[in-house]
Amino acid sequence: MGASNCPETPRQRMIGMMYLVLTAMLALNVSKDIINAFVVVDDTLVVANQNAEKNVEENYSFVDRQAAILGPEKIGDTPARAAALKKATADLVDYINQTRIELLRVADESELTEDGRVKTAKDIEKKDNTSNASNFFINNGRAEQLKNEIIKYKATILELVKPENRDQVKEYIGLDVEGTYYNNDDDKETWEKHNFDGMILIAGVTMMNKLIGEVKNAESAVLAHIATGIGAEDFKFDHIGGRSIPKSELVFQGENYEADIIVAAYDSKQNPKVYYKMGVDTLPENQRESAIELEGDKGVVKLQLAGSSIGDFKYAGFIMVNKPDGTPGYYHFSNKYTVMKPTATVAAERMNVLYAGIENPLSVSASVPQERLSLSIPGCNTPKTATGWNAVVPANLVGREVVATVTANLDGKNQTMGSTKFRVKRVPDPYAVIGADIRGGRKSKQDLLANPALLAKMGEDFVYDLRWKVLSYRVLFVIKGIEEAPIIVNGPAFNDQLRNKINSAPAGTTIFFTDIRVQSPAGDRSLQEISIRLR
Repeated sequence: MGASNCPETPRQRMIGMMYLVLTAMLALNVSKDIINAFVVVDDTLVVANQNAEKNVEENYSFVDRQAAILGPEKIGDTPARAAALKKATADLVDYINQTRIELLRVADESELTEDGRVKTAKDIEKKDNTSNASNFFINNGRAEQLKNEIIKYKATILELVKPENRDQVKEYIGLDVEGTYYNNDDDKETWEKHNFDGMILIAGVTMMNKLIGEVKNAESAVLAHIATGIGAEDFKFDHIGGRSIPKSELVFQGENYEADIIVAAYDSKQNPKVYYKMGVDTLPENQRESAIELEGDKGVVKLQLAGSSIGDFKYAGFIMVNKPDGTPGYYHFSNKYTVMKPTATVAAERMNVLYAGIENPLSVSASVPQERLSLSIPGCNTPKTATGWNAVVPANLVGREVVATVTANLDGKNQTMGSTKFRVKRVPDPYAVIGADIRGGRKSKQDLLANPALLAKMGEDFVYDLRWKVLSYRVLFVIKGIEEAPIIVNGPAFNDQLRNKINSAPAGTTIFFTDIRVQSPAGDRSLQEISIRLR
């Protein structure tokens, strides 16, 4: 461990990104693939947290060793502050783990498997349950309690940092639960509601492991600053190692994998040489000739690997740098990364087609946060809504196919995530009814006069809430076989002339409602006539 700042680790940044990606998907229908993705992320979090625990334990051991080497006079109260940090962190991690167990007990009926193990993500039976998890965190106040514990923890560990360094350290510890959060309507909301309202169970379990990772990252950052007080003027390192620091271990096809390779806590004035090889776990120093060489600048070497193929990749190597006595030192490193193909799924929320002329609600599932996404369909209007997008397709595309394309803004660049084809159909004609649901047949005068309006309705299998406006219609009376002059009605309601005519017509009169013209966002239509025979 070096006497330097310790910002969020690359692994934690990667895990945070993956969690945000999956959380964005919760606004959509939760598919089996998304559920499985949460299982993968939770497994990754568990391993990452275990590795973080090992690393931070090495750093605590480093403090202990330096205390033994330098003595109380030079080490000061550093060991005591490190011990206080360790205890505060352990207490919060225990609280988060207990919250996770209680969540499983309430929302999944038991926190244990049949063989007595504490359930992992893949063991959860009600993975996609929303009400139980949301009720646990929001209605029962557990999210607010968790927030208060995090606030208390941050205040405690910042007290362990020297006053002149607190503002700087505060930037690195994260765990921001008091900031301003916004929903899809740009309304402010609390950290609790933003993170837990409507959450499915497996996401809540994954969130607990994510928080543990953030706590360990905060612990590491504060421990780094505590250690800066260890005899900085005559500090003697007894351990030094190479580090490969990736910007992300998850790479989309066509992008580049990037990492910084450095000698931790070493002199930045030197320009080390790096040798690395793909597909290996270690690279012995005597295999330098078969490796790729990179030149460093100010103690840092930039590694860039093309993400041209999909799959999991690993590499290893060593850094060669001069030690203080002038002899070469070799410091080994290894890492791995994954290249994924950009994917996105577009689904019509109500039907598997798009109807011309009206708003078709669309939702998008993608492997990046929702706010980074955009959707386009050539020749169509696609305004964004609170829950997704609306696709408005012009009538000239009826009978044709259109392609909806999803793009994401990734680090200032637009990345195509995927596309889906849709068939464009004409909105079906509505049918005309008198009043509530008179569509013809033998009716009394009272039946008609109790429902004095002509309306247009869509069939029951049309799931859109599409309203039609009746513009006009003609009414013909055939009395004793003689057709009388038509009555013209503008708008849906019967006019006085029509009501009087119905009231005075004798039994056996046939009434035809014809030339019915209606209008909606789908356009103007002429509907089939209605025939009524008075009884």
